[in-house]
Amino acid sequence: MTIIRQRDRGSWRQAISLAVMLFVVLPLPALAGSGSSDLWQTLTEAGIAARQEARYDDAERLLLLAGHETEQFTSEDPRVAVTLNQLGLVYHAQGQYARAKPCYEQALVRWERALGPEHADVSSALNNLAEIYLEEGDLAQAESYYLRSLAIGERVLGAGHPELAVGYNNLAGLYRKQGHFAQAEAKFRLALALVDGADPSASIDPAPILNNLAALYKEQGVYVYAEPLYRQALALRRARFGDRHPAVAICLNNLANLYHAQGLSEYADRYYREALVVSEAGAGAEAALTGTILGNWAWLVHERGLTDEATLLYQRALVIQQQTLGRDHPMVAMILDRYAALLSDLGHSLEANRFAARAAAIRAQQSNPSRSTVLGQPKVTSQEVPIP
Repeated sequence: MTIIRQRDRGSWRQAISLAVMLFVVLPLPALAGSGSSDLWQTLTEAGIAARQEARYDDAERLLLLAGHETEQFTSEDPRVAVTLNQLGLVYHAQGQYARAKPCYEQALVRWERALGPEHADVSSALNNLAEIYLEEGDLAQAESYYLRSLAIGERVLGAGHPELAVGYNNLAGLYRKQGHFAQAEAKFRLALALVDGADPSASIDPAPILNNLAALYKEQGVYVYAEPLYRQALALRRARFGDRHPAVAICLNNLANLYHAQGLSEYADRYYREALVVSEAGAGAEAALTGTILGNWAWLVHERGLTDEATLLYQRALVIQQQTLGRDHPMVAMILDRYAALLSDLGHSLEANRFAARAAAIRAQQSNPSRSTVLGQPKVTSQEVPIP
């Protein structure tokens, strides 16, 4: 899903994620006193830095230590909520939504109780939770939280403020998922207009918005509009992070997806290979992003008739995604379906049926009749990854 990270200091700035993906990074509260307070801030800032560098194990460890320090604060201290929110961002960035959600929920409750329902921090927590609901397929709840978050932001910042671009981008992502393409395009364009007119000090990054608008055009088959937007996002990511960062790998993956959709297999193969190298260097060989790229590339290789290579890629992707996302994640179901198709092509019908049945069971488990929109059969497409 869509992830846009904002800088770590400032008002009402939402962070990725992946991402992921919007994640919110909030300013650290002013410290009162020393000792545990100083250690809490040191640990929290180190945890934020580790997450931004995609060192998620380090980030989790540091933020859990920061959480231990908050045990010496009062329950109403805003720093408790900050730590919970930051820990949620770490899980969110890795696609571990079930772990991120309770962190965000607890942060929201604490901020509402300590700061009131109209505070900027409450807006940030609402936005993060909306992202989780979107991933879960609860689109009605996601829209409700997005709109409430935006309403608070407009009251705090004023209508037309550049930082509202993040909220409009996220809302557009929801409309895209609902198939309301005209509404989605309008919100994406509004978000870009706000960013284009922004003071450079606002540090609102247009790359995620460009990526998301490109994905919308790709989904509609308007490839000529999508490609320059993807390339612009890639250039911005490289200029900001260099050539070995997960965000660059995401851009390369998404550009490869575009060429794959157009049937330009040689271009797609080239960009998947490059994306994999960058992901392994930046995110890690066993990261969920690496698994996603492997799964996309495997499908392309399968289509090209290279069944032995496709088998190895599918198997590696499946191992990684089960370890990082869980055995019942929708992404796992998508890879299982594609691997089953490969096995069927190879004449291994019994094994193919077993993998296809497991994919169907995952999708059935994800469905929930009580929701206004339920998760259903995945589309036959390469996995788009939101830029952090």
